[in-house]
Amino acid sequence: MSRAQPQRRGAPVVERVLTVTLEALARVGYERLSVPEVAAAAGLNKTSVYRRWPTKAALVQAALARGLGHDAPLREAGELRADLRHFVRRAGEWAQSPVGRGVAEALRGAFDDPELKVAIGGLMRARSRGPLTLLRRAQRRGDLNPRADLTMALTVMAGALSQRINVERAPVTPTFVRRLVDLVVDGLAKA
Repeated sequence: MSRAQPQRRGAPVVERVLTVTLEALARVGYERLSVPEVAAAAGLNKTSVYRRWPTKAALVQAALARGLGHDAPLREAGELRADLRHFVRRAGEWAQSPVGRGVAEALRGAFDDPELKVAIGGLMRARSRGPLTLLRRAQRRGDLNPRADLTMALTVMAGALSQRINVERAPVTPTFVRRLVDLVVDGLAKA
């Protein structure tokens, strides 16, 4: 006599739903993302998903927050160029991962969904705290001009990564990382 598999609940189910959501975002984008399809792929009834996340935007926000939360802690060796190269390299790997592709697709969909736009904005601001901390500490050490525009430096790095990955469809190579970091750090030192 075979016994029915016990239904798994809690953290493993949440993790499965959020992983499926990120994969679906990367594959079909925000507009075509279907909560019932996510539920089915996760082996759940759609009402189980809607009970925890009442809207598609809420589900995507939770998936992105979970995906962004898996990043390694900030590495700081005290040498700005080396620290930023490490960060940019990891950011490039992340942007090319299913989570990163899901974030990019969600960002494209966020323009039409005010709830998602606010959520993603908050998540991305939180994500930028790490490199901003590196730059501020470098300013305090005297490695950068104290009046340098650190927010613009982050925008330049993020824009360059986005251009490389999403427009040029080119890999984030060590040479690219070195050239980008050198450009930004040299600019900040002279600012």
